[in-house]
Amino acid sequence: YYFPCQRWLAVEEDDGQIARELVPVDEAFVKKDSENDGQSPATLGLEQKAKSTTYTVKVKTGDKKNAGTDANVFITLYGSKDDTGIVSLKASKINKNKFERGKVDEFTVESVDIGDLKKIKIGHDNKGNSTGWFLEWVEIDAPSLGQCLKFPCGRWLDKSEDDGAIERIIFPAELQTVEYIP
Repeated sequence: YYFPCQRWLAVEEDDGQIARELVPVDEAFVKKDSENDGQSPATLGLEQKAKSTTYTVKVKTGDKKNAGTDANVFITLYGSKDDTGIVSLKASKINKNKFERGKVDEFTVESVDIGDLKKIKIGHDNKGNSTGWFLEWVEIDAPSLGQCLKFPCGRWLDKSEDDGAIERIIFPAELQTVEYIP
């Protein structure tokens, strides 16, 4: 089995992910250099892309006192076929200081095909100075599937607020789901 990566594993490079789920590709794509059969890294990229889905994950921190968190936030996407496993939300595409009061942060999550998105689990590790977090909502857009789903939360993820939970399982709001041509 061949699992090429050809991507950065670094918070400050590429899409900011420090873990990747790799998909196996045909042996011919890996042995291209020795046989010089014209297979390019671009073709390899397309082969891998065909087996994976890229999600744009937007996370809205509530506009309440002490709503932001310095803890490490993670998410797991659950589909009808599989789940993504735990994905750390390390590098926001919008804000250098992520998960601050009233702000929306955007992340890229890549995964093998997990099927139709059914639910998410989001939480934090409770580490740092200001750990409590008020999560307003999560929006997940999957352009290759033609779906944008909104996961409303409106609750604290804080050991000393609400019910004390620091992770939550959230289901999509059907009325806020947008379907479009992939």
